[in-house]
Amino acid sequence: MATCNTLLNDMEQCGEVIGEKRKVQEVGRKTAFYQINESHESILCITFEKIKGIKILNSWLLSALGNVLEQKTAAWDILDYSVIEKCITEITGRYDNISQIMIGTPSIAEFGIIRHCDIEELENEQIVEKLNREFHLPVCLENDMHFKVYGYYKKSESGNEIITLANFPSHILPGTATVHAGTIIKGKNQFAGMVGFLPFGMKREEITAMLKIPEGLPLIEKSVVSIIAMMNPNRIVFTGDLLNEEIMKIIEKACLDFIPEEYMPDFVLEENLNTYYLEGMYRKALDLKGELT
Repeated sequence: MATCNTLLNDMEQCGEVIGEKRKVQEVGRKTAFYQINESHESILCITFEKIKGIKILNSWLLSALGNVLEQKTAAWDILDYSVIEKCITEITGRYDNISQIMIGTPSIAEFGIIRHCDIEELENEQIVEKLNREFHLPVCLENDMHFKVYGYYKKSESGNEIITLANFPSHILPGTATVHAGTIIKGKNQFAGMVGFLPFGMKREEITAMLKIPEGLPLIEKSVVSIIAMMNPNRIVFTGDLLNEEIMKIIEKACLDFIPEEYMPDFVLEENLNTYYLEGMYRKALDLKGELT
């Protein structure tokens, strides 16, 4: 109890919480009530993606409680590091309480470096080092699917379940991410789940060209069978513009040609994962804050 009081007093002194003493009964001393000071700090979340050939930069500013304070979306012909830096400079110039910068990337996030990115001009960009140097704030770079699956896990309260997110967009290499009991399976180089690199017997450029319906169905089916065989998830959450309920039934039937029915996971289709994306970034920011303190 004494330790809790000390921590709460420290948090109140630095402005993280607001304390108020109230009487809860007619007699006796007042009791201290604390609540998080939502305006104490904010979290800047940046994502970029390519949707049907259009390069898009998104930014969200979240409060300490995860509420959206502002959101912006812009399309760019060239979306390189300078565009991202300019976006962050503009927002940090208006808010002096930003405590972390979270970056979601459609690529491998290998030790702060963007690898094999859907947006070519960001390839091999040492984005974390550059942003650290420019803004002097903690920066976290994660694969977009890692953030999404973590957010899905947190929102669905999945406990010990193994959950896999599988994204199949048109003309972009598919990707997956798996979480087990709150831990994302990333692999040595953050490469785990990159099913677009499976040995389909063709070059990656040919794979992306084939990723349309119906031509891309065999690639999707092989990818899903591989996920089930290797990860054995309780649930696969599908997303991407190549999929709909009818296609899902075709995929499930094809999987049953290889996977015994008793080992088939539940299939769930989610058209929009933005809510989970933002939740994953926020929850990861809270995790990192706990590690820093």
